[in-house]
Amino acid sequence: MSLSGISSIRNRRAASLMGAGLLVAVASPASASEFEERMPPGMLIEMVDPTLCSPPPEDMSDAEIITMLDSDDPDMAPPIAGVWEREDGPWRAYGQGWFNDSSSGLIVGTMLMLRSDSDELHYLCLVLSPHNETSMLEGEAAVVGPDVETIDGDTFMAMGMLGERQEGLAEVLAETGSVHFEQATEDTLEWSLSFDGRLVGMDEQPLEDAAMSLTLEGELSRDVSMRVVDWGRDDLVDASAPSVSEEEIAEVEALFRDDIRLEVEPVLTPDSSEIVQRSVYRYDYDTFASRSDDSGWRSTREYFFYRDGEQLVPFQRPSSDTDLSRFFDGLLAPDFVIDEANADDFRALLITLTGEDFFEEEDVQLDNIVNFRPDEWIFFTGTFFDYYKAFVVYTDDDGRPEKVLYRLKQQEVS
Repeated sequence: MSLSGISSIRNRRAASLMGAGLLVAVASPASASEFEERMPPGMLIEMVDPTLCSPPPEDMSDAEIITMLDSDDPDMAPPIAGVWEREDGPWRAYGQGWFNDSSSGLIVGTMLMLRSDSDELHYLCLVLSPHNETSMLEGEAAVVGPDVETIDGDTFMAMGMLGERQEGLAEVLAETGSVHFEQATEDTLEWSLSFDGRLVGMDEQPLEDAAMSLTLEGELSRDVSMRVVDWGRDDLVDASAPSVSEEEIAEVEALFRDDIRLEVEPVLTPDSSEIVQRSVYRYDYDTFASRSDDSGWRSTREYFFYRDGEQLVPFQRPSSDTDLSRFFDGLLAPDFVIDEANADDFRALLITLTGEDFFEEEDVQLDNIVNFRPDEWIFFTGTFFDYYKAFVVYTDDDGRPEKVLYRLKQQEVS
């Protein structure tokens, strides 16, 4: 497998290990004042390309990666190479890079593997964003970090994320450097990058060994899905995205809302049931209703909610193990005590909320309701391979429900 094969995971529109861990971790800085001073690298990377930080798949070992990097096969050669250096010495850098451009300039993203002399591997995803309204596509430009507000001439801002496969280690912030671009083909750029910078811990605290430098050279490939984010703009919006006036957006939103058809009806009220303290409503809706066929209205979908003051609380039909205690805590009457006399009524409430098709009666070859322990009731709904699906209700000493769980793999009990 070539390096490009390893990085093909980047093209999948799903959260990668670094994407799910590193980027989320830095999206919540230590304080509001620090957030106002600069945007976290993870947020910028998400704006440019949410799939950029994609390390090799878990089933590929470090040894396999190192063997690939040591190969003499020219097809295995990474399109970008260079040196990452800190106080502990130089690390070799290998990887891939992508670019996109618009009228607002050029954006670059790289995904790099860093290899120490002892074959330790780290991963670095880096973004270069146009700074101070830089729109150049070829030539030499300065490289700065997010702390620099203005500088004469063409400038790019560089920052990124350093980590292991499943854990973020630090933010990477450029301070001073340069970059050179040369158009090779319409979809290829030759480039070289060099900058000195610093590392900031994932908790926004300075690191003891914070100084670093990075030099890279090689080839960038065009990726039209990358968004050009202009760091120099006051609102830091996606500069490559189309824009319309606020008035146009307001008119479109009004038209959309006007073409939604909504139908609501009560299905259970405190007057009709001693189980609930709030009315349960069924609702159905249709977007672009003027273009819909009325014959299908309210024929298949069954959605439910109850009203809690100024809020509407929806019921989410479970598809895996789910704790539903919060929903039922607000719905059930405070003095409701589950017992043999009303267990069937409680089961009827579950059937109402989930739909009759959710309860596969013919598959349950045992009692549908089991008071397994004094404080545990089980309402079986069907089978899941060799297991049973069920709602499990735990009560306090008086029989009032305290916890309502849905389990996909409930053992048979009697």
